[in-house]
Amino acid sequence: MPDQSTVHTEDISLGYGERKVVDALSVRVPTGKITVVVGPNACGKSTLLRGMARLLRPSAGAAYLDGKDIHTLPSKEVAVKLGILPQSPSAPEGISVADLVGRGRSPHQGWFGRASGADDEAVGDAMRATGTLELAERSVDELSGGQRQRAWIAMALAQRTGVLLLDEPTTFLDVTHQVEVLDLLTDLNRGDGTTIVLVLHDLNLACRYADHLLVLKDGALVAEGAPADVVSEQLVREVFELPCRVVPDPVSATPMIVPIGRHHTGDDVSAPDGPAAVPAVEGTAVTTEDELRTVIAEPAQVILDKPVAGVDEESRRFLEASSFFLLASSDADGTVDVSPRGDPAGSVLVLDDGRALAFADRNGNRRVDSMRNILRNPNVGLLFLVPGVDHTLRVNGRASIVREGPLLDRLALKGTPPDLAIVVEVDELFVHCGRAMTRSSLWKPESWPENETLPTAGTLFKSQAELRVSLAG
Repeated sequence: MPDQSTVHTEDISLGYGERKVVDALSVRVPTGKITVVVGPNACGKSTLLRGMARLLRPSAGAAYLDGKDIHTLPSKEVAVKLGILPQSPSAPEGISVADLVGRGRSPHQGWFGRASGADDEAVGDAMRATGTLELAERSVDELSGGQRQRAWIAMALAQRTGVLLLDEPTTFLDVTHQVEVLDLLTDLNRGDGTTIVLVLHDLNLACRYADHLLVLKDGALVAEGAPADVVSEQLVREVFELPCRVVPDPVSATPMIVPIGRHHTGDDVSAPDGPAAVPAVEGTAVTTEDELRTVIAEPAQVILDKPVAGVDEESRRFLEASSFFLLASSDADGTVDVSPRGDPAGSVLVLDDGRALAFADRNGNRRVDSMRNILRNPNVGLLFLVPGVDHTLRVNGRASIVREGPLLDRLALKGTPPDLAIVVEVDELFVHCGRAMTRSSLWKPESWPENETLPTAGTLFKSQAELRVSLAG
């Protein structure tokens, strides 16, 4: 049984050239447990693993193995304690499966690299566990993708380290071999106490096999903990931009994610936030695609009207600082009154859960889909970017369409009323910012000066030109 080792990072920043991928991330991996890293594509999962394994030198912060900066340790000491299976590893041309797996024993061998009985035993056990014994004499070059992946996993197992990092180990494997590999890693963890960290894309398998989840988005840690404590419909929607249901897995009782796409067979399936139909506010709720297409004729000047019951002070400041027409309020009590600043055509940007869905100058199904989502799903959570200050307003409420009546006249710009208005009955409206921004020493809204000098996202993130917002409910 290998000795247990500890792994953690402190404010580690990682990237490639000038492109920063992971920013000031602190993670402590539970010793003797299975930790699964999940998140959308390009969020920094593989980069984090490479940093932990010292395959990538951080630009700031550090990764630690047994409390020591891993970059200060001798290579052999690291290899005896920590093994890694990266994405798409490459093998020497013509090497056999047996020789490849045997290379996993190199850190344990002496100066002349002679294999011992313990080495032979470790290699044999790893090949039996991965079903690669029958492939022993075959060249790795001749294997299928799944066979090759199992050979690499066997090599990692043969290393017999206290910590094992695996980047998408189920890649190229059919579902049977995926489960077999994850069962094998669980056996290794339960039997030898090996600390295992792996990246998985399958959220349901991650929930089933993980003791501990790390959820990343845009290089930041969004959530961590036991799957039952972390995974929710809201988390999946905000991190993966995927409407879903979360139900108990009938086999393991762990969270199971059931996606809700645009095409499904059940007519009674509704969005996670409530019933499918939206009660009318001042206009008519649209329930069919044909109705929607007649409403959003191209080109249509769309005005978003906002009867707001309440708004926090920060939201008020950001609305007032908007450099273009964002939305107008016809509220009699005038909680927030935003005056037009520029031509609204082409300037109204509507987002749903972080995805840019509808532009005033954009045609096609994407626009129709976005409007359907706004109109049919109460509390869907509209987002409005505020150019010039690069922050996000989060709006929860309900929406309906107004195509005629005094409201359109009140919203007239330059004497011309809009073709239609989408009225959002707002339950709450607040400024949202990502974790990295929240942690910034510059995030002190109460101390900011007048609106025209509000800090931009570029200022807050310093080296990052683009603000990436991580939603937080």
